Amino acid sequence: MAMNGQLDTGMEGEEAWALRERVLGLEQALAEHRHELERLREREARLRRVEEERARLAAVVENSADFIGIASMEGEAQYLNEAGMQLVGLRPDELSRVTIGSFFFPEDLRYATEHILPETVKHGRWVGEFKFRHFRTGAPIPVLYNSFVIKDRVTGEPTAFATVSADLTERKRAEEERVRLKDEVIQVQAATLRELSTPLLRISDRAVVMPLVGAVDPGRAAAVLERLLEGVSAEQARVVILDITGMSGVDTQVADALVQTARAVRLLGAQMVLTGIRPEVAQVLVALGVDLRGIVTLGSLQSGIAFAMQQPR
Repeated sequence: MAMNGQLDTGMEGEEAWALRERVLGLEQALAEHRHELERLREREARLRRVEEERARLAAVVENSADFIGIASMEGEAQYLNEAGMQLVGLRPDELSRVTIGSFFFPEDLRYATEHILPETVKHGRWVGEFKFRHFRTGAPIPVLYNSFVIKDRVTGEPTAFATVSADLTERKRAEEERVRLKDEVIQVQAATLRELSTPLLRISDRAVVMPLVGAVDPGRAAAVLERLLEGVSAEQARVVILDITGMSGVDTQVADALVQTARAVRLLGAQMVLTGIRPEVAQVLVALGVDLRGIVTLGSLQSGIAFAMQQPR
């Protein structure tokens, strides 16, 4: 009996030991399983964050107002966002049939293929003003063309061309409008200066006077003639006094302009009166042989005004 009891006790001990070993193995396996499960959860969380980041980036690209496109290194179009499609008038089903060159005008294609794309590959980026071609209307679309390469993260080799290009149409239109307004302002200023440099003063209901001060070049001489003729017509003047007291000098061109002005004034039925002829100016006119017949010449502006006041209405 004792022997059987010892034998039974020994067998029970071995079974208990084996059971404990099995329990330890299961606990270790469970711990490893839990650790692996935790790694899988962390990986899943990372993948979820990556997917969320990709989704956010995709939303940024799709909702961007800029033209965003990707093409293979051979130039075949691979992706174009909605704004890019609308900008160039391209449908999604047409994208697979176009290349980078399809977006440019034939006359610009050589510059793009021989300069822009090689520079993009060489330096990784090219930025400058260029223009796209609208696929439907053929209209030019000015853009700030930002071309760059996408590289393999491991090898660093270029794998695709990409671009984020901004439409410059509104900016160009605004620039043209600024230039137009600037030109208008310049024209108004020039007209104002002409009026200030050739003032026409009404001294009675039938007489006007224009004092000339400073140098008279061909441009100003033409302005004097235009201003006088407009004034004679608008004021219905019968006497036009041109005072040259303050004029700096007289040459052949100025003398001819005075004669032409007098003839034009007479054609409108008015009398031309030239005042303020200084002795040196008179000598120049005589030396030039200027024919002043038909022009009343007086020494001073006061005498010219007195002459105009004596004329019959």
